[in-house]
Amino acid sequence: MRKTAITVFACLFTGAAFANQLPAKVVQVASVERTEIAPTVAVPGTIYSRNDVRITAGIAGQLLMVAEPGTIVQQGDAVARIDKRPLLLQRAEQEALLQRAEINIRQLESQLRRQRELQDSNLVSEFELEQTEANRDLALNDANITKVRIRQIDDQIRRADVRAPFTGIVIERMHRGGEDVARGDSLAQLTDVFSMEVRAFVPLKHLPRTAVGEPIRVFATDAVYEGQIRALVPTGDVRSQTFEAHIDLPASARNSWTVGQLVSVAVPIRPRASTIAVPRDALVLRHDGSFVFRINQENIAERIAVEIGDSAGDLVAVVGPIDAGDRVAIRGAENLQEGSEVKIMLSQSAAAGTAGSTDG
Repeated sequence: MRKTAITVFACLFTGAAFANQLPAKVVQVASVERTEIAPTVAVPGTIYSRNDVRITAGIAGQLLMVAEPGTIVQQGDAVARIDKRPLLLQRAEQEALLQRAEINIRQLESQLRRQRELQDSNLVSEFELEQTEANRDLALNDANITKVRIRQIDDQIRRADVRAPFTGIVIERMHRGGEDVARGDSLAQLTDVFSMEVRAFVPLKHLPRTAVGEPIRVFATDAVYEGQIRALVPTGDVRSQTFEAHIDLPASARNSWTVGQLVSVAVPIRPRASTIAVPRDALVLRHDGSFVFRINQENIAERIAVEIGDSAGDLVAVVGPIDAGDRVAIRGAENLQEGSEVKIMLSQSAAAGTAGSTDG
C-alpha cells in the first residue's frame, strides 16, 4: 500500500515538473477597453449621385453639338448648343421695327408741339390735337411691345447654349449634332460623381432609433467609410415595411466606390451604452462557455468566463471579472489553458516601431 502511494505521488510530481518545462505559448495581446457600443443591423444600400439631372432643350432648333458621354463639364459649361442664327435674324428684325417706331414717335412728338402752338391761334382743332396724341400713344405702345419681343428673343438666345447646372460627368447622350429638336427634348444625362450618397432601405421597426446627423458605417468588399445620415424618408413601404435613409459619404469615397455600386450599411438598432469590450479575436468559444484569457504581469494566462453582448465592428461587449486596461490574448488564445506561461508577440506596428528605435 505504501509503495503504491509513493508511485502515484512520483507520477504526479513528474507530470507537474513536465508541465512547468513546456515552452511558453506565443500570443499577441490587446487591451480591454471601456467604450460605447451601439448594436447594429446590416442592410443593403446603393450608391447614388447627390445631383443627377436630365439636360433638356430650352428652345426648338437644330443641334450644333452635344457633349459626349464621359465628358467632365464644370458648372456653367455648355453641355449642348442649338443654332441661334434664326433667333439673331429675328432680333435684327425687331431692332429695325423698334427703330422705325422710335422715329415715328419723334415725328409725332414734333407734330404735337406744333399743333399745340397753333391751337392758341385757333388754326388747329381740338379733334386734330387729340388724334395726334392718340397716334403718339399707339407708337409708344408699339415700341414697348417690340422691346418685350427683343427681351424674349434674347432669353431664347441665352438658352440656345444649354449649360451644366453643376460640375459633373455626361453619362448619356440622347441626340447628336445636326438633329432637329423641340423644346423640352432630352439631350443628355449629367451626373455629379464627386458628391455621392448611399440610399438604404431600413426596417421600419428601427425608425425610432435612427436620427438625422447620426454617424453610420458603410461597407463594401474593398473599403469601409464613416458616413452621416443626411435625410430620412419616414414614409414606410407597405410591401417591404422599410423606410429610406440617405447617407452622405466623404469625398474620399469617390476614389474607391462608384455610382450604382452595392454596399452594406450598419444601422444602429439600440442607443449607445458604455461597456467593457474586447477584440473579437480574444473570444474563445468552448462547449462549457465563452472565455477570454487574461495575461497577468507574470505573463501567465488566466481563463476568465464572460458573457457576450453586443458588438460594433471588431469590438464585442462582454460581462465578466475583467477591467479596462487588462491584457487579453488575441492571437494564440485558442491554444491556452489556465496557468499557461506565455511569450508576448509584438504586433507588426509595434515591431516596426521597435526596429526604427533600434536603427536610430
